[in-house]
Amino acid sequence: MLFNKQNRILNWSLWAIFLGLIAYMKLFYHELWKDEWQAWFVAKDKGIGEILSFLYYEGHPALWYLYLKIFTIFSGIIDAVTLISVAHLVTVGASLYFLFIKFRLPLLFKVLFALSYFLFFEYGIINRGYFLVILFVFWAAYLLRQENYSKKELGIILFLLCQTEVYGVFMAIALGGYIFVKEKWTFISFKNKNFVWLASGLLVFILSVFPRTSGHVAKTNSKSLDFVNKLLTAFQGNLSNTYMIGSTSDTSTYGWTWIGLLASLFCAFALWVVYKKSLALTVSGGLFLVMMMAFSSMFFLGGVRQWGMGFVFLIALLEIRDLDLIKEKLLVGILSFFCIFAFIHGYKAVAEDIKIPFTNAQKAGIFIKEKVPAKVPVVAINKFEETPVIGYAGRKFYELPSGTEFSYFKWVDKIYLPSETELKLFGKYKGVGGIILLSPKPLDGDRFPSAQLWQKYDEINYKKENYYIYTLVVK
Repeated sequence: MLFNKQNRILNWSLWAIFLGLIAYMKLFYHELWKDEWQAWFVAKDKGIGEILSFLYYEGHPALWYLYLKIFTIFSGIIDAVTLISVAHLVTVGASLYFLFIKFRLPLLFKVLFALSYFLFFEYGIINRGYFLVILFVFWAAYLLRQENYSKKELGIILFLLCQTEVYGVFMAIALGGYIFVKEKWTFISFKNKNFVWLASGLLVFILSVFPRTSGHVAKTNSKSLDFVNKLLTAFQGNLSNTYMIGSTSDTSTYGWTWIGLLASLFCAFALWVVYKKSLALTVSGGLFLVMMMAFSSMFFLGGVRQWGMGFVFLIALLEIRDLDLIKEKLLVGILSFFCIFAFIHGYKAVAEDIKIPFTNAQKAGIFIKEKVPAKVPVVAINKFEETPVIGYAGRKFYELPSGTEFSYFKWVDKIYLPSETELKLFGKYKGVGGIILLSPKPLDGDRFPSAQLWQKYDEINYKKENYYIYTLVVK
């Protein structure tokens, strides 16, 4: 009894320590970049119905946006950076609650997983909706460990998992495969609540996110490659770049290598060692990997942020599987090997986030907020890159040719490069003597001969987001 009490105290203490560390990094070091601000502005500046119809442009399900919508209620009282960070931190705390308090994994691996690049930095510090995926897949794994779990509760979790990310959909389907095998092939039945909720979740995902026109499909960022090279790139990305992250160069940037493929074959074998304890685990883990590779090959290659979902799913399946530190030395060695890479890469990422700015958007935004009067319009030359500056400036910018204010963007929009004449006409229409131009790179002097560079922010930064601020006299 005393041991159990001490163990609970230790688990809760570790939960609090990790949550505190992530919160500290978020609030005192991390600067938000465009993907973090984009979701916030969509949630803040659109109604619920508009958000649901806008998902087509985002390629992400609704849950993260609807969740952020709750926190936008306080946007007039608390600054946006704090609200976004706190909103995300709640999902981090809830997920780590399952990892440290509810999971029966050995404490050693709870700590190693929490220290990994993916859970601590990529999903923990950066404010994206991926921790909602982690929350619901951990919740589902916890339920599946119970002998008599609530099928209705698990079904709802699978439904919500389908509304997080496309990778959450893959996890929900893979867990459905696990249940299918465990229930001796009787899973697919409308009498089965798990199946009904999962099928409903898939339907809602397809109706809300799947492109309605052939002109907007998220193609892989390796579309210049032939099918074989796409497949090999996806194979390496979803294996060695995930489970041995940092062992080879970034696959999404530099492509596959023979060393990377050999490392990936080792990772595939290692995963088989992990899952071979039961057919249900093998089916679930294999199904997830096949879906990830197919998606990477045919639609969107992605990068470590997307591939890291495989590392998360491994943790969830390990909880379902059970792990014996004493008897399963080979398995412990494999997992420790993976965790070493994840820890080293995470340490480097955190150290870099402390050392250099994540983006130069904060500096540019604060400069505009302090130096540019509210009546002077700020025109964005490339709205896709300038959303984070809007967040830190606390004001909307203008876009041409529409001449309207904006905060978020649509991925399907094309970049419009206005002429200097158009910019001057816009300034005269607004009744001002001059306007401010914001660009992610230096302006062409031949195209904008009258634009004068006022300030630039091109210091080294993690996301390579630079900003140049110009003045343009319009009279």
